[in-house]
Amino acid sequence: MKDVFISIRGRVLLNAEALNMTESVGNYVKHRRVPMMLKEEDGSYAVYFVPAISGESIAHGLQVAIAEKAKENNLPVCKLCGKGIFLKSSNKKIFQESFGQNVDEDKVEETVIKNCVVEDIGGFLYAEETNVKRTSNFYTGYMVPTYEGLKNVVIEPQLHSRYALGTKFVKEGQMIYYVEVSSSPYTFSLDIDTRFIGKLTFDVERAGQLVVGDAKQKRVEVLLDATQSFLIENGYGAKKTRFLPLSEWESMVVAVSDKVWTVPSPFTKDYIEKAKKKLSKISNNTDLHVYERDGEKSFEEFVADVIESVKKRIK
Repeated sequence: MKDVFISIRGRVLLNAEALNMTESVGNYVKHRRVPMMLKEEDGSYAVYFVPAISGESIAHGLQVAIAEKAKENNLPVCKLCGKGIFLKSSNKKIFQESFGQNVDEDKVEETVIKNCVVEDIGGFLYAEETNVKRTSNFYTGYMVPTYEGLKNVVIEPQLHSRYALGTKFVKEGQMIYYVEVSSSPYTFSLDIDTRFIGKLTFDVERAGQLVVGDAKQKRVEVLLDATQSFLIENGYGAKKTRFLPLSEWESMVVAVSDKVWTVPSPFTKDYIEKAKKKLSKISNNTDLHVYERDGEKSFEEFVADVIESVKKRIK
Protein backbone atom coordinates (compact mmCIF):
# COMPACT_ATOMS: atom_id res chain seq x y z
CA MET A 1 0.00 0.00 0.00
CA LYS A 2 0.98 3.65 -0.38
CA ASP A 3 1.52 5.69 2.79
CA VAL A 4 -0.06 9.11 3.19
CA PHE A 5 0.00 12.07 5.55
CA ILE A 6 -3.43 13.53 6.29
CA SER A 7 -3.83 16.99 7.81
CA ILE A 8 -7.26 18.12 9.00
CA ARG A 9 -8.14 21.63 10.20
CA GLY A 10 -11.60 22.98 10.82
CA ARG A 11 -14.01 25.24 12.66
CA VAL A 12 -17.05 23.98 14.51
CA LEU A 13 -19.72 26.00 16.32
CA LEU A 14 -20.68 24.45 19.66
CA ASN A 15 -23.56 25.88 21.68
CA ALA A 16 -24.40 25.03 25.28
CA GLU A 17 -21.51 22.59 25.70
CA ALA A 18 -19.85 21.07 28.74
CA LEU A 19 -17.59 18.73 26.80
CA ASN A 20 -14.44 19.06 28.89
CA MET A 21 -14.85 19.65 32.60
CA THR A 22 -12.06 19.71 35.17
CA GLU A 23 -12.26 19.69 38.95
CA SER A 24 -15.36 20.25 41.02
CA VAL A 25 -15.22 22.66 43.95
CA GLY A 26 -17.97 21.66 46.32
CA ASN A 27 -21.13 21.67 44.23
CA TYR A 28 -19.54 23.70 41.41
CA VAL A 29 -18.17 21.87 38.33
CA LYS A 30 -15.69 23.90 36.26
CA HIS A 31 -15.15 23.92 32.49
CA ARG A 32 -11.57 23.50 31.26
CA ARG A 33 -9.89 26.85 30.56
CA VAL A 34 -6.65 27.80 28.80
CA PRO A 35 -4.80 31.13 28.51
CA MET A 36 -4.86 32.62 25.00
CA MET A 37 -2.59 35.46 23.88
CA LEU A 38 -4.20 37.98 21.52
CA LYS A 39 -2.64 40.98 19.78
CA GLU A 40 -4.63 44.16 20.39
CA GLU A 41 -5.21 47.00 17.90
CA ASP A 42 -2.50 49.14 19.54
CA GLY A 43 0.09 46.39 19.02
CA SER A 44 0.14 45.21 22.62
CA TYR A 45 -0.75 41.70 23.75
CA ALA A 46 -3.45 40.64 26.18
CA VAL A 47 -4.20 37.29 27.82
CA TYR A 48 -7.70 35.84 27.86
CA PHE A 49 -8.75 32.74 29.80
CA VAL A 50 -11.18 30.89 27.56
CA PRO A 51 -13.00 27.53 27.46
CA ALA A 52 -11.19 24.68 25.72
CA ILE A 53 -11.44 20.98 24.90
CA SER A 54 -8.19 19.12 25.42
CA GLY A 55 -6.25 17.07 22.92
CA GLU A 56 -6.49 14.14 25.33
CA SER A 57 -10.28 14.31 25.05
CA ILE A 58 -10.08 14.29 21.26
CA ALA A 59 -7.57 11.41 21.25
CA HIS A 60 -9.76 9.37 23.57
CA GLY A 61 -12.77 9.77 21.29
CA LEU A 62 -10.82 8.81 18.18
CA GLN A 63 -9.34 5.74 19.86
CA VAL A 64 -12.79 4.60 20.97
CA ALA A 65 -13.85 4.78 17.32
CA ILE A 66 -10.69 2.89 16.25
CA ALA A 67 -11.39 0.11 18.76
CA GLU A 68 -14.99 -0.23 17.59
CA LYS A 69 -14.08 -0.30 13.88
CA ALA A 70 -11.23 -2.74 14.49
CA LYS A 71 -13.53 -5.19 16.27
CA GLU A 72 -16.13 -4.85 13.50
CA ASN A 73 -13.42 -5.85 11.00
CA ASN A 74 -12.05 -8.73 13.10
CA LEU A 75 -8.74 -7.00 13.76
CA PRO A 76 -6.98 -7.55 17.10
CA VAL A 77 -7.70 -5.20 20.00
CA CYS A 78 -6.41 -5.86 23.51
CA LYS A 79 -8.83 -6.55 26.34
CA LEU A 80 -8.64 -3.11 27.95
CA CYS A 81 -8.59 -0.98 24.78
CA GLY A 82 -11.58 -2.97 23.56
CA LYS A 83 -13.49 -1.60 26.57
CA GLY A 84 -12.37 1.98 25.99
CA ILE A 85 -9.84 1.80 28.85
CA PHE A 86 -6.61 3.15 27.40
CA LEU A 87 -4.00 2.25 30.01
CA LYS A 88 -1.81 1.27 27.07
CA SER A 89 0.55 -1.51 28.28
CA SER A 90 2.12 0.87 30.79
CA ASN A 91 3.43 -1.86 33.12
CA LYS A 92 3.66 -5.65 33.50
CA LYS A 93 0.31 -6.09 35.25
CA ILE A 94 -1.57 -4.07 32.64
CA PHE A 95 0.25 -5.89 29.83
CA GLN A 96 -0.69 -9.28 31.28
CA GLU A 97 -4.31 -8.20 31.80
CA SER A 98 -4.54 -6.79 28.28
CA PHE A 99 -2.95 -9.65 26.36
CA GLY A 100 -3.30 -12.65 28.68
CA GLN A 101 0.40 -13.49 28.52
CA ASN A 102 3.64 -12.78 30.35
CA VAL A 103 5.96 -10.04 29.15
CA ASP A 104 8.98 -10.73 26.97
CA GLU A 105 10.72 -7.39 27.39
CA ASP A 106 12.76 -7.94 24.22
CA LYS A 107 9.56 -8.09 22.17
CA VAL A 108 7.23 -5.67 23.92
CA GLU A 109 6.62 -3.38 20.96
CA GLU A 110 6.26 -6.22 18.47
CA THR A 111 3.79 -8.08 20.70
CA VAL A 112 1.68 -4.97 21.28
CA ILE A 113 1.63 -3.97 17.60
CA LYS A 114 0.56 -7.43 16.48
CA ASN A 115 -2.14 -7.79 19.12
CA CYS A 116 -3.70 -4.33 19.46
CA VAL A 117 -4.60 -2.00 16.60
CA VAL A 118 -5.36 0.84 19.03
CA GLU A 119 -1.89 0.80 20.60
CA ASP A 120 -0.26 0.29 17.21
CA ILE A 121 -1.92 3.49 15.95
CA GLY A 122 -2.22 5.49 19.17
CA GLY A 123 1.11 4.57 20.80
CA PHE A 124 1.96 3.49 24.35
CA LEU A 125 4.65 3.76 27.05
CA TYR A 126 5.79 0.57 28.79
CA ALA A 127 7.50 1.87 31.95
CA GLU A 128 9.29 -0.99 33.71
CA GLU A 129 12.93 -2.07 34.00
CA THR A 130 13.01 -1.90 30.22
CA ASN A 131 11.28 1.26 28.96
CA VAL A 132 9.56 0.98 25.58
CA LYS A 133 7.97 4.03 24.00
CA ARG A 134 5.85 4.05 20.86
CA THR A 135 4.82 7.47 19.56
CA SER A 136 1.25 7.91 18.37
CA ASN A 137 0.65 7.88 14.61
CA PHE A 138 -1.91 10.66 14.94
CA TYR A 139 -1.52 14.13 16.42
CA THR A 140 -4.11 16.49 17.82
CA GLY A 141 -4.33 19.53 20.05
CA TYR A 142 -6.66 21.68 22.08
CA MET A 143 -9.88 22.95 20.58
CA VAL A 144 -9.94 26.67 21.42
CA PRO A 145 -12.18 29.60 20.44
CA THR A 146 -11.47 31.18 17.06
CA TYR A 147 -9.93 34.62 16.74
CA GLU A 148 -13.25 36.25 15.84
CA GLY A 149 -15.10 34.63 18.71
CA LEU A 150 -12.48 34.72 21.43
CA LYS A 151 -13.42 38.07 23.00
CA ASN A 152 -17.12 37.22 23.08
CA VAL A 153 -16.89 33.76 24.66
CA VAL A 154 -18.77 33.39 27.92
CA ILE A 155 -18.64 30.63 30.50
CA GLU A 156 -21.89 30.62 32.45
CA PRO A 157 -22.70 28.45 35.49
CA GLN A 158 -26.08 26.76 35.20
CA LEU A 159 -28.11 26.00 38.34
CA HIS A 160 -29.50 22.49 38.73
CA SER A 161 -31.27 20.68 41.53
CA ARG A 162 -32.18 17.10 42.31
CA TYR A 163 -35.56 16.72 43.95
CA ALA A 164 -36.06 14.19 46.66
CA LEU A 165 -38.61 15.96 48.85
CA GLY A 166 -41.58 13.86 49.82
CA THR A 167 -39.55 10.69 50.19
CA LYS A 168 -38.36 9.02 53.34
CA PHE A 169 -34.75 9.58 52.25
CA VAL A 170 -34.73 13.39 52.35
CA LYS A 171 -36.85 15.29 54.83
CA GLU A 172 -35.73 18.81 54.04
CA GLY A 173 -33.85 20.69 51.35
CA GLN A 174 -32.75 19.60 47.92
CA MET A 175 -29.41 19.07 46.22
CA ILE A 176 -28.27 22.24 44.42
CA TYR A 177 -25.32 22.17 42.03
CA TYR A 178 -23.80 24.27 39.26
CA VAL A 179 -22.26 23.21 35.96
CA GLU A 180 -20.30 25.66 33.84
CA VAL A 181 -21.55 25.76 30.24
CA SER A 182 -20.00 27.56 27.30
CA SER A 183 -20.75 28.39 23.67
CA SER A 184 -18.08 29.18 21.10
CA PRO A 185 -16.84 28.66 17.55
CA TYR A 186 -13.95 26.22 18.16
CA THR A 187 -10.88 25.33 16.14
CA PHE A 188 -10.10 21.68 15.39
CA SER A 189 -6.86 20.00 14.31
CA LEU A 190 -5.87 16.39 13.58
CA ASP A 191 -2.91 14.98 11.66
CA ILE A 192 -2.50 11.32 10.67
CA ASP A 193 0.76 9.74 9.48
CA THR A 194 0.40 6.16 8.18
CA ARG A 195 4.13 5.49 7.60
CA PHE A 196 4.80 3.63 10.84
CA ILE A 197 1.50 1.82 11.36
CA GLY A 198 2.30 -1.88 11.75
CA LYS A 199 6.04 -1.16 11.92
CA LEU A 200 8.57 -1.23 14.74
CA THR A 201 9.91 2.17 15.76
CA PHE A 202 11.62 1.84 19.17
CA ASP A 203 14.42 -0.67 18.53
CA VAL A 204 17.02 1.20 16.48
CA GLU A 205 18.30 -1.97 14.82
CA ARG A 206 14.81 -3.12 13.75
CA ALA A 207 13.11 0.26 13.28
CA GLY A 208 10.93 0.33 10.17
CA GLN A 209 10.39 -3.44 10.09
CA LEU A 210 6.79 -4.33 9.18
CA VAL A 211 5.44 -6.92 11.61
CA VAL A 212 1.78 -7.19 10.53
CA GLY A 213 2.29 -8.13 6.88
CA ASP A 214 -0.55 -7.40 4.47
CA ALA A 215 -2.82 -6.46 7.40
CA LYS A 216 -1.35 -2.94 7.42
CA GLN A 217 -3.68 -1.72 4.68
CA LYS A 218 -6.71 -3.02 6.56
CA ARG A 219 -5.52 -1.22 9.70
CA VAL A 220 -5.17 2.05 7.80
CA GLU A 221 -8.65 1.60 6.32
CA VAL A 222 -10.01 1.02 9.83
CA LEU A 223 -8.32 4.24 10.98
CA LEU A 224 -9.91 6.11 8.07
CA ASP A 225 -13.36 4.68 8.85
CA ALA A 226 -12.90 5.60 12.52
CA THR A 227 -11.90 9.15 11.56
CA GLN A 228 -14.99 9.49 9.38
CA SER A 229 -17.28 8.30 12.17
CA PHE A 230 -15.47 10.47 14.72
CA LEU A 231 -15.85 13.66 12.65
CA ILE A 232 -19.43 13.12 11.53
CA GLU A 233 -20.69 12.06 14.95
CA ASN A 234 -18.58 14.59 16.92
CA GLY A 235 -16.96 11.82 18.93
CA TYR A 236 -14.95 14.06 21.23
CA GLY A 237 -15.79 15.27 24.73
CA ALA A 238 -17.69 13.96 27.72
CA LYS A 239 -20.75 14.88 29.80
CA LYS A 240 -23.08 14.38 26.85
CA THR A 241 -25.93 12.53 28.55
CA ARG A 242 -27.38 15.78 29.89
CA PHE A 243 -25.29 18.44 28.10
CA LEU A 244 -25.38 17.30 24.50
CA PRO A 245 -24.26 20.42 22.60
CA LEU A 246 -25.79 21.95 19.49
CA SER A 247 -23.01 21.60 16.92
CA GLU A 248 -22.42 22.66 13.34
CA TRP A 249 -19.24 22.48 11.28
CA GLU A 250 -18.57 25.83 9.64
CA SER A 251 -15.57 24.85 7.50
CA MET A 252 -12.84 22.25 7.12
CA VAL A 253 -9.72 21.70 5.04
CA VAL A 254 -8.22 18.24 4.55
CA ALA A 255 -4.81 17.84 2.89
CA VAL A 256 -3.68 14.39 1.74
CA SER A 257 0.01 14.16 0.85
CA ASP A 258 2.86 11.72 0.27
CA LYS A 259 4.88 13.36 3.06
CA VAL A 260 4.25 15.81 5.89
CA TRP A 261 2.15 18.76 4.70
CA THR A 262 0.04 20.51 7.32
CA VAL A 263 -2.92 22.81 6.81
CA PRO A 264 -2.41 26.27 8.40
CA SER A 265 -4.08 27.01 11.73
CA PRO A 266 -7.85 27.58 11.60
CA PHE A 267 -7.56 30.20 14.37
CA THR A 268 -8.17 32.95 11.79
CA LYS A 269 -10.90 32.71 9.15
CA ASP A 270 -8.46 33.12 6.23
CA TYR A 271 -6.90 29.70 6.89
CA ILE A 272 -8.51 28.27 3.73
CA GLU A 273 -6.84 30.92 1.56
CA LYS A 274 -3.56 30.39 3.41
CA ALA A 275 -3.78 26.65 2.66
CA LYS A 276 -4.31 27.34 -1.05
CA LYS A 277 -1.39 29.78 -1.14
CA LYS A 278 0.85 27.27 0.63
CA LEU A 279 -0.12 24.61 -1.88
CA SER A 280 0.80 26.92 -4.78
CA LYS A 281 4.34 27.14 -3.40
CA ILE A 282 4.84 23.81 -1.62
CA SER A 283 3.39 20.43 -2.52
CA ASN A 284 4.18 16.85 -1.56
CA ASN A 285 1.80 15.50 -4.18
CA THR A 286 -0.86 17.16 -2.02
CA ASP A 287 -4.59 16.95 -2.67
CA LEU A 288 -6.56 19.72 -0.95
CA HIS A 289 -10.20 19.17 -0.01
CA VAL A 290 -12.24 22.16 1.19
CA TYR A 291 -15.61 22.28 2.92
CA GLU A 292 -17.58 25.46 3.59
CA ARG A 293 -20.99 25.44 5.24
CA ASP A 294 -22.79 27.15 2.36
CA GLY A 295 -21.31 24.91 -0.31
CA GLU A 296 -23.03 22.27 -2.44
CA LYS A 297 -22.15 19.29 -0.23
CA SER A 298 -23.28 18.63 3.30
CA PHE A 299 -20.54 18.11 5.87
CA GLU A 300 -21.34 14.40 6.02
CA GLU A 301 -21.04 14.05 2.24
CA PHE A 302 -17.77 15.97 2.25
CA VAL A 303 -16.14 13.76 4.89
CA ALA A 304 -17.38 10.54 3.28
CA ASP A 305 -16.05 11.60 -0.13
CA VAL A 306 -12.65 12.57 1.29
CA ILE A 307 -12.25 9.27 3.13
CA GLU A 308 -13.22 7.32 0.02
CA SER A 309 -10.66 9.23 -2.06
CA VAL A 310 -7.94 8.49 0.51
CA LYS A 311 -8.78 4.78 0.43
CA LYS A 312 -8.37 4.78 -3.35
CA ARG A 313 -5.08 6.66 -3.05
CA ILE A 314 -3.46 4.24 -0.59
CA LYS A 315 -4.24 1.31 -2.88
